[in-house]
Amino acid sequence: MNITHVEPELIKIFSEITKINALSQNEKPVADYIKNFLKQLSMEFYEDESQFVTGSNTGNVVAEINGGGDFILTSHMDTARPTLDVKIILDEDRITSDGNTVLGVDNRVGNTLLLALIKFIKQNKIEVKPFSVGFTVCEETTLAGSKNILLKDSIQYAYVFDSYLDTGYIVNQALGAVTFKYIVLGKASHSGISPEKGINSIKIVSEILSDIQQGRIAENTTLNIGRIEGGSAVNVVPEQTFFEGEIRSSSKDEILLKISELDEKIEKVCSSYNAKFQKEVIWDFEPYNIDEESEIFKNIKSAIEQSGLEAKPTLSRGGSDANSFNARGVMALNLGIGAKNPHANDEYILYKDFQKAFEVALNLVKK
Repeated sequence: MNITHVEPELIKIFSEITKINALSQNEKPVADYIKNFLKQLSMEFYEDESQFVTGSNTGNVVAEINGGGDFILTSHMDTARPTLDVKIILDEDRITSDGNTVLGVDNRVGNTLLLALIKFIKQNKIEVKPFSVGFTVCEETTLAGSKNILLKDSIQYAYVFDSYLDTGYIVNQALGAVTFKYIVLGKASHSGISPEKGINSIKIVSEILSDIQQGRIAENTTLNIGRIEGGSAVNVVPEQTFFEGEIRSSSKDEILLKISELDEKIEKVCSSYNAKFQKEVIWDFEPYNIDEESEIFKNIKSAIEQSGLEAKPTLSRGGSDANSFNARGVMALNLGIGAKNPHANDEYILYKDFQKAFEVALNLVKK
């Protein structure tokens, strides 16, 4: 497919919005563009006050069509890397940058799809179901936008337009992740004069880590220790050492079990040295698994098939706003939009994926 087969508004909006630099917690320029876009169409929308929790310089933006309905289509406003000096290349079958910066496909493609959808519906007077459209902050860092977005109680489903997979893929399963930090508290002493009076926290942590299985510990469970730091000087028995890591799994219970096992091992080793420990465990995002027989899955499958594509359910090992929505009790799916090589200078979007993703969104909301 070449550019002549693509809805013109997709190219126009994308060319404008991807040049707006808006990293996590600095999404206001994109939010302003979106709000101005909606105002020009006389669309109803609101901006929540989530910035007081997320640390962003703007809230999430939500537009309501025909009263807002019971489902929402979303994309996030932040990019992982700057797009300030992006030069857009409209190639034979795709959109790329000139290779010196990211293109911003993650998630300016999603922003573009939803804005183009609203404009197309408005200008062509398409009869659609009541639905909402949301633009979130801080997806690339903490998912704080989707965790704190203000939604009406009527919203039951969320369709997230954010996956790098080809249009047609449905991320109906995703791993969850926790970050953990353990601080082992020993006792400092002069290492040359009275080493026996000290409790060596580095030695204790070394013993702990030698007994922790890392890497892929089950088909859909991984554990990684990514950072260790301890000690204060070469002539001091190290009093304090910490290590940080992450557990990912398709099962929330499995993650909790692994944390419990870590607690037991650390408690056992620390007790043998008369040392203590502290811990901090943070859920980055919870796992989800949406049944293929559920209404939300059937709805998006139908929309994809109406676009002439095959609906392909799949598992993601990363997190997205869909994880946050599911954790909040709003059933959600992340959808393939063909945003290829995200966060790299060779990011691109094929015209065929761009156009088909637009058709899927339109089929999803049409009566």
